[in-house]
Amino acid sequence: MNAKANGACRRESYKYEPTSRMSNTFIAAGNSTHEEIIAATKLGLYAASMGGGSVNPATGEFNFSVSEAYIIRDGKIAEPVRGATLIGSGADILMKIDMVGNNLQRAQGMCGSVSGSIPADVGQPTIRVSEILVGGRGGVLK
Repeated sequence: MNAKANGACRRESYKYEPTSRMSNTFIAAGNSTHEEIIAATKLGLYAASMGGGSVNPATGEFNFSVSEAYIIRDGKIAEPVRGATLIGSGADILMKIDMVGNNLQRAQGMCGSVSGSIPADVGQPTIRVSEILVGGRGGVLK
């Protein structure tokens, strides 16, 4: 991202080497309602609940499993989807957010890595990403 290093690192305890880690991440609330975002989507994947995943801090590339997902067809939530994985690059995906909901929710989460498990403040409203790679048991969709 061409950002200057700030020297910030975290770890669970002195037993682990410090490394770059998430501390707090959230997307500010926008103007659209959750319902407006769904209604404005002709075909998409609604990721209702996320599972575990990983991020390469050097490149920003990620993969996250989706524990509850549904197909959106013609602005309506349709059939459930099993085994979906979201794959991409954080910097790329941030540029593809084209709708942001007004329903920001924040919560305490945990970030696990080779330097232990540490608390992280996380949150976001409903967002719509115009394009993301979705992998799964049936293959890969774009």
